[in-house]
Formats: sequence, C-alpha cells, structure tokens
Amino acid sequence: MRAFMLILFLGAAIWRTGADWHATISQGYAFRLGTLGSVISGHWPEAYARVIEAVRRSAVPFVWDPVGAFVMSVPLALLFVALAGTVWLARPRERAR
Repeated sequence: MRAFMLILFLGAAIWRTGADWHATISQGYAFRLGTLGSVISGHWPEAYARVIEAVRRSAVPFVWDPVGAFVMSVPLALLFVALAGTVWLARPRERAR
C-alpha cells in the first residue's frame, strides 16, 4: 500500500510539473510551478473566494496572514513530492542483523 501511495504521489508531482511547464512555456512565460491557491481558484473560483473571505473575517487574526497565505502559495508539485517523501520516510525499517 505504501509503494502504491508513493508511486501515486510521485506520478502526480511529475504530471503537475508537466502541466505547469506546458502552461507557462507555451504562453511564452518563464517556467513557474502552479500554486495550491491558483489551482483551486482556477477550478472553483466562487467557492475559493468565499472560503478566503470567511477565513479573513475569522476571530483569529493570524489564520489568513501569514498562515493561510503561505499554504495557498505552496507549489502543488512540491506538495506532492513532500507527501511522497513522507510516505517513503514513514515506511517500516528492517532490523539490522
């Protein structure tokens, strides 16, 4: 199961990097990785705007700035690589004989 998850996350990272490369290079821009916030806002713009506005109006002052803004600015491909690395590092180790 861990191997499947690792392959799934690495495949998603490679796919997302390819999609970002195609989206930026084909338009004549320098290569940039797509962020979590840009991907979500591209698919669900109204829901994303409502969530961001609700988080900004929350009672806790640091929920959006800097925590929420940082989370939404994380490149999605690197997030998938980090998840794959977590799965890799959390695997059970064999004992030394």
